[in-house]
Amino acid sequence: MSPLIPILRCFFLARICFIRSEVLPRLARERTFMFTNDYRIINLKYEYEGYTGSEKWAIITSLSEKELLEKYADILESHSPYILLTIEQGNAIDEYQRNEAKHRMRSLRCGHAFDITDGEFEVHHPELAVCEDIVEQIDKQDKVKRLRDILNSLPEVQKRRLIKHFFYNKSSREIAKEEGVYYSAVDKSIVLGVEKIKKLF
Repeated sequence: MSPLIPILRCFFLARICFIRSEVLPRLARERTFMFTNDYRIINLKYEYEGYTGSEKWAIITSLSEKELLEKYADILESHSPYILLTIEQGNAIDEYQRNEAKHRMRSLRCGHAFDITDGEFEVHHPELAVCEDIVEQIDKQDKVKRLRDILNSLPEVQKRRLIKHFFYNKSSREIAKEEGVYYSAVDKSIVLGVEKIKKLF
């Protein structure tokens, strides 16, 4: 076991504790400006990254806009323009935020320190690098094996004709002359063999 692993674990655990104790509460304070029993105000700039709408605030409430204005006109005036959201929409936003936070924490705990797709992973872990040539060779070997199995499943005469035609570049007439049959029979056998191979391959 590398001596760096315990150090990295401590670093990541300290980072997680910092995020839980400092960053997440601060983000929650910035995201939700005010909360009462009747309504909750959310700053849309923090809720939606890159938001460019004219409304800066979202008000989540079960009250109608008229009831809200009667009770909290002075507060709403300072947050105008705003959009009204239902409690259900607010719950959906909250659930989304919880899932995102859960995903961030999971990726911090279980994720890779290096992105395995950026080309840097192989630099730090050459023992895990896979050569493209090896993968291509394995793929070719697999295809050749499949083709061989399919050829072996064909009738012997058809297999022999296909091999002569494709591997030894013999024409239908040359194969027919060697076998003492009509070339149309050889043509038909080759065409049907190719169709079977396409179907099975």
